[in-house]
Amino acid sequence: MIVNAHAHIGESRVFDRKFSEQTLIDGMNKYGIDVSIVQPLIGPKSYREYHDNIADAAARYPGRIVGMTAFSPHIDRDDYFSEVERCVKELGFVGVKLHPFEMAVDPLSEDGKVAFEAAAEFGVPLMVHTGVGSPFAGPAKLIPRAQEFPHLPIIMAHAGLIIYTHEAMIAAEICQNLYLEPSWCSYYLVQKMIEKFGSERVMIGGDHILNYPLEKLKVELLELDEEDHNNVMGETARRVFRLDEQK
Repeated sequence: MIVNAHAHIGESRVFDRKFSEQTLIDGMNKYGIDVSIVQPLIGPKSYREYHDNIADAAARYPGRIVGMTAFSPHIDRDDYFSEVERCVKELGFVGVKLHPFEMAVDPLSEDGKVAFEAAAEFGVPLMVHTGVGSPFAGPAKLIPRAQEFPHLPIIMAHAGLIIYTHEAMIAAEICQNLYLEPSWCSYYLVQKMIEKFGSERVMIGGDHILNYPLEKLKVELLELDEEDHNNVMGETARRVFRLDEQK
């Protein structure tokens, strides 16, 4: 199974980007992706509407699109928990996304902690943007939270995004429940991650679907053995997000 662990449908007012359902599906077909784990961004509409749009896309493409929540925890705690519960239990979403940069939230703040608590409460992994947006997006911010929630799988989106990647690897060395999604990182750094932590802690995502073939090429150039190749290209994400339970 080829899994794109980091994909989007929606629009971002912060990054001035739009990600359409059709562009994602066309890219999945073109690049041989079986499943994309899809999250919204922070746009002008309500987070419920963006989550519903992804659920509708998942219904149109069953087994190919699965959802992940992504919305600011700077709201009432009960409202945040209620929406994560709705998305997981009613819409079949498989994860929660925290974006310290786009959402202006420190993972070590009280509001930031809510995302970790909700993901743990409803039994889904948490993906956290790392890299651009320091200090909130610094990978080291995740060490105390990963230690506080040792049974919660936490995926470091972008794995520090080159400039903070060595910091992300130090965090992953300290905390075994931290995983690496190295979109936008260099080929050399992807190789180092796999060598240091094993392929079972690395998963490929494109972020933007048009970037996916470059991420795929990095893995192909590594000439990994079959097991490691399959892990990085999809099996790690399938296990961490428990995608088999979605069937």
